[in-house]
Amino acid sequence: MESSQGAKMDTSTLLTSQENNGDQKIRALLRQRSLLFWLEVNKRKANTIARLYENTVIKGKFEAVDANETSFRFENWESPVGTYDHVVIRGSDIEVLEFKFTK
Repeated sequence: MESSQGAKMDTSTLLTSQENNGDQKIRALLRQRSLLFWLEVNKRKANTIARLYENTVIKGKFEAVDANETSFRFENWESPVGTYDHVVIRGSDIEVLEFKFTK
């Protein structure tokens, strides 16, 4: 009886390990796609419109995003209170980012 229970435990552990391995592969693929997206946006120096909460709309050129995708850097930032050469905006302040790519 102990050996059959032990075998069941090994099988469930094996399944959990395989599921985790599959999840890791999916997460790695999604991370890679995300990084490739941000690299392309950076390469094209996309004109960006950011819609912030409380209906604030600001424009600028996308420069970079941090590793956790929580902070975004822009240049030539046009806001209701003025224009800034370089700014960093918290991702939690952004409702929508719109990228306009030029050829």
